[in-house]
Amino acid sequence: MSILKKRKWIIWLSSVFLILAVSITIFLQIIIHSNVPALAEGSIEQRYATQGSYEVKVEEVKGTGGEALFRIYYPAFQGNESYPMISWGNGTDATPDRYEELHTHLASWGFIVIDSYSKTTGTGKEIMAAIEYLKNENQLATSLFYQKVQMEHIGVAGHSQGSTGVINAHTNYPNGSLIKTIVSIALPDLKYCDPQDVYDTARITVPFLIMGGTRDFIISPVSTNELALQTTNANTPVMMGMAKGAAHTAIEGNGNNHRGYLTAWMRYRLTDDQEAMRAFHGEAAEMMQSKNWGDVRQANMGNDRADK
Repeated sequence: MSILKKRKWIIWLSSVFLILAVSITIFLQIIIHSNVPALAEGSIEQRYATQGSYEVKVEEVKGTGGEALFRIYYPAFQGNESYPMISWGNGTDATPDRYEELHTHLASWGFIVIDSYSKTTGTGKEIMAAIEYLKNENQLATSLFYQKVQMEHIGVAGHSQGSTGVINAHTNYPNGSLIKTIVSIALPDLKYCDPQDVYDTARITVPFLIMGGTRDFIISPVSTNELALQTTNANTPVMMGMAKGAAHTAIEGNGNNHRGYLTAWMRYRLTDDQEAMRAFHGEAAEMMQSKNWGDVRQANMGNDRADK
């Protein structure tokens, strides 16, 4: 082969590798980084994406050996008030630090948010353990959380593996009936779930919100979220939506694309907030009309007392 031909061959290979490198970089940018659009001025989503009125405090819970067990975000207690609880499920290899701003935001809206330090939450064991911990603390006269938790108003929400965990906490554990609403965020396709993490939405009997993202087309594509909705118990209120521009990790940090409607859903379902309800109730629901959300579906949203 002549030197000229060798040079052409090298130049061609270099060009191919450059194109591949650029293509991979662009692809990773799409699936990893989210595009967070501006929220409609005066919308329900915008209101609940804004920080709430409660001052927030944080409590660390350690085991007998000094190991970190839970982190709890809560409204600064004043008087005899009590608050609903949200038990959170971390994504794979994540800890509470990954969701610090979001948990603080939820607590500012009047929730006690508890997150375990477990990095594998798919079975739901850790989500239920957190609920049981606060249940016991709520009954312990010497506890900071004595009579501060509304045990009849418990919600669960989780990200990725944690979204399988919050479903499994409700469906696979005896005390799963304590859970009154479930939110899955970036729910993985079943083929990505370890055998012990496999979820079955047909067994869900409480209001269920499914939140995905249009850039999360590998782990949690539209088809996965639609299947979760379609197979949910025929009498269970369920709603889904894909946040435009949201990648798989969009919920991390301050909640980004998902923060507003996640907060509104929990306010609606756990505090009977009627303004928040308008984001989800009926065909005229704000989420159904939002330009920031696609593939919004709902079923049986009139089948529970909060909608009547």
